[in-house]
Amino acid sequence: MNTVHPMLTNILALAEKTTWQKSIDLAENALSSWSKSRPEFRRVILVGHGSSFYNSLVGESVIEHITGISCKAIPAFTFSAYAEAALLGPQTLVIGISTTGETQAVCDALERAQQAGSPTLAITAHDSSPATRCADAVILTGGEDDQISVKTKSYVQALIPLYLLAVQLAGGETRVKNYWLHQINQAAQGAREFLERGRSQIKELAEIYAKAPNIFVLGTGPNLGTAEEASLKIIETSKMYSECQELEEFMHGRLREVDETSPLFFIAPHGRASGRVLDFLTVTDMIHAPSIVLTDKSTPGIQRLATHVIQMPVSLDEFATPPLYVLPMHLFGYEMALQRGHDPDSRRYDIVPQNVRYPGE
Repeated sequence: MNTVHPMLTNILALAEKTTWQKSIDLAENALSSWSKSRPEFRRVILVGHGSSFYNSLVGESVIEHITGISCKAIPAFTFSAYAEAALLGPQTLVIGISTTGETQAVCDALERAQQAGSPTLAITAHDSSPATRCADAVILTGGEDDQISVKTKSYVQALIPLYLLAVQLAGGETRVKNYWLHQINQAAQGAREFLERGRSQIKELAEIYAKAPNIFVLGTGPNLGTAEEASLKIIETSKMYSECQELEEFMHGRLREVDETSPLFFIAPHGRASGRVLDFLTVTDMIHAPSIVLTDKSTPGIQRLATHVIQMPVSLDEFATPPLYVLPMHLFGYEMALQRGHDPDSRRYDIVPQNVRYPGE
């Protein structure tokens, strides 16, 4: 009897509207009581590590866009060790994100914020975890059943509260809330449609690029965090080198590493950076570097210059695209692992190459 791998089970769960709605309901319930006593904030800081830090990078863009409040994502250890007390205080909200709730650096960061007089909020999948005990308030994400080490479903579920939190910080106006809830529901619909129709294309891409020496993932704006998460998942699942870069930053240096063996993924929903993506595709076409573009608007220019186009099934506000656009990349990491002969959930250091030698051996 064939069984479905737990990672694939978690990815496929995003085809169910209930997976998304659970996170919406938990966030709304938590925010309804939290908002009654909150002060006005002038600054928001998000902290985390790994996938949770990439949630924070998305949150930075989303919160600034919706609220107009200055927001910054900082690695939790950096914050706990180096945050200046003068920049904290009652008008600086510090949000710690940890799916497990057990990341010590996140707990340390929340405690550092409290010592400096800042209100704190934990976003986590697990109630009664260490992070919940270190924060003034908690938003549960609904991802507690994502138990394997490579997180997928719970990564998306940790993004959803950030939109509702941003709406609350912006004043909670019904019109604004309904707009972003509609965007989240459209992303959920897009996830269902993509998982019904797009899986075969992702498998084909994994077959084509299984032996690539490295894979680059490029994103910008609200999808810089998406690109970081995509690159991490390729590393975790496929046990290969992958690197994320901000789109324009890549053009100013790391592009020199690219050749015809180095596929580049572009996280490129139609939006503010669309023109620059097209400029970049002109370069990759010229040097014969394979390019894979994830977009909702496949223009004639993209069709002409890109090696592959992953057509996303719905068009969203660009700032609402991260929960949907990470889905093909999670699936690609899973399929790459299978093509390369790895268990997608095995630890990165479980497999030690036998031909490695160190100085003095």
